[in-house]
Amino acid sequence: MTDPGELARSALQRIHQAAVRHRDPELHHAADDIVRAALARGLDPGPVQSYRPCPVCAAEPGQLCISVPGRPVHPGDMHPERTK
Repeated sequence: MTDPGELARSALQRIHQAAVRHRDPELHHAADDIVRAALARGLDPGPVQSYRPCPVCAAEPGQLCISVPGRPVHPGDMHPERTK
């Protein structure tokens, strides 16, 4: 049986990937709303920040952020704009 939390995280990741594919920021906003609703109900959607594209370095969902001129990032970290 599939873990419901894993199923939800997978669905959120697919929504963010579709948002990137279709260049539709509304899909990112919809996924963010789902995360907020889950958190309000005490459910853990998992670390979903990496599912979003980074507005600073253009990392795609699932990719790590990279340092760009004037905006260094430590390995494994993300730019703050990506996590907000």
